[in-house]
Amino acid sequence: MTRIVLAAGLVWVALAASAQAQDSRTLSQFLHSCNANYAACRNDLHDYIEAADTQGMICKPKSMSYNEAVARSLDWLRERDFSDQALADGNAEDGEWAAISTLWPCNANSNG
Repeated sequence: MTRIVLAAGLVWVALAASAQAQDSRTLSQFLHSCNANYAACRNDLHDYIEAADTQGMICKPKSMSYNEAVARSLDWLRERDFSDQALADGNAEDGEWAAISTLWPCNANSNG
């Protein structure tokens, strides 16, 4: 029984460390991971865009697919990664937010 509890504790610690590492990725690390595993990168950014869009935090054109929004966001992020060192060294999620809120801001005249 002690071994099971110890093993479960070790698994929990490993998962917590992995989640913390994921949360603390820089934008450069995130973009590098896109080169290694584009599908995971695309899914991560897709989910982020979809959540922000459905919650009304951004105003992506309704005619634009999420796949197109992901591609445009990645292009924007890659351009900034090379020219804005502070953004490149910053948190990946902050970089994702910078991209989508810049590309699809909501304003008083926006109707979505």
